[in-house]
Amino acid sequence: MKKETYDITGMSCAACSARIEKGISGMEGMQQCSVNLLKNSMVVEYDESALSSAQIVAAVEQAGYGASPHEKP
Repeated sequence: MKKETYDITGMSCAACSARIEKGISGMEGMQQCSVNLLKNSMVVEYDESALSSAQIVAAVEQAGYGASPHEKP
């Protein structure tokens, strides 16, 4: 299992974060998805043999929002 944090753009309310969570949680290989509206971030835990970072970003973009892997300082 791989755990990653993503920066999310375009969210303005709780419905936005819920929409992203619902769309990402249904992906094959996804274990856990948690979207934080206040931090504009998403933490996911997934099986990297079934899912890639690029697929997760594409799914968020398909829902109408922006996503990029979080850069650690």
